[in-house]
Amino acid sequence: MLLDVISGGIELFIRILLALSSIAISYYLGIVFSNYIKKSKLRAPPELVYNIMKSVRLIMLFIGILVGLSIIGLDLSGILVAAGFAGIVVGLATQQTLSQVFAGLSMLIEGRVKVGDSVRVGDDWGVVESVGIMSTQIRLWSGEVVTIPNNDLMASKIYNYSKPIARRIEVSIGISYKSDIEKALKTIREVLDSKELVLAEPAPSLIVDSLGESSVNIRILFWVPSQEFWTIRREIIKEIKEALERSGVEIPFPQRVVWIQTKWEGK
Repeated sequence: MLLDVISGGIELFIRILLALSSIAISYYLGIVFSNYIKKSKLRAPPELVYNIMKSVRLIMLFIGILVGLSIIGLDLSGILVAAGFAGIVVGLATQQTLSQVFAGLSMLIEGRVKVGDSVRVGDDWGVVESVGIMSTQIRLWSGEVVTIPNNDLMASKIYNYSKPIARRIEVSIGISYKSDIEKALKTIREVLDSKELVLAEPAPSLIVDSLGESSVNIRILFWVPSQEFWTIRREIIKEIKEALERSGVEIPFPQRVVWIQTKWEGK
């Protein structure tokens, strides 16, 4: 009797060791497979590769757990039936979560945004920090990190400023009514022509746009490489102002002419 108990205990101990070994081996294989995926340099967004690697590790671990339970001697059929029923209940209770997951997978496959892209979603404008299965994080220009559920992101208009090779810059500048318009246009064009990163095609456009209260407004349109948008915009505004001042073209302050009428009563 005692021998049977000892034999049964030893057998159970061995089964537990084998079960733990199967889980450890599965976990190790998951790491090996995920590293292989990483080194294979798939032509896919980094976010998609990361999520595939994570899914492979979880699947291998799950398989190892099932194998381990079967080694111990548990009846998996009952567990699988219970898991299937529980999955239905959980699925009904987590429809929103599943929606987020499918939205995340769709975004990763489509490649609508990727880490490092400059984007605007509604009033949120910044750089994409991470794209996950459930949500996407954007670091705003003000420094805060906003987390947007993928379901909401899919339903929103996403302005991706990193996708285009070139972007158009639009600047408006006013000159005084007494200044020479042709001289101003020539000066502005010389500044644009001197900048190597201002594209020749499409060619810059200078438009006398409107007559304001204090100035004749000139609209300046030109194209630059997307990654240089803000740098070139700042430089162009500064250099145009300096060039107009050197050429004697006045950039006026806002001003109004006020007529005061007085009534004189003779005695």
